[in-house]
Amino acid sequence: MRKAAIKRAFRQVFFAILFLTLLSGGTSLCLASQQKLSPQQSRILDIASISWQIGLEAVFELAIIKVTHIAIHSSSKL
Repeated sequence: MRKAAIKRAFRQVFFAILFLTLLSGGTSLCLASQQKLSPQQSRILDIASISWQIGLEAVFELAIIKVTHIAIHSSSKL
């Protein structure tokens, strides 16, 4: 029961971070393709780019944690 709750929580966190990361990346691409940006748009582009970078790091770190967790538990069963 506890393992199922942890898996569900991990999945929710992972997909929430993935969604926000993709949203930030899409915003960055959209704004970066504009010819001229207002100061507000430029600030949003900066924030979206930083969010994209941090989100990518978080997604990769969560994936590494999951793979490590699976590897540890599968080797302990041997």
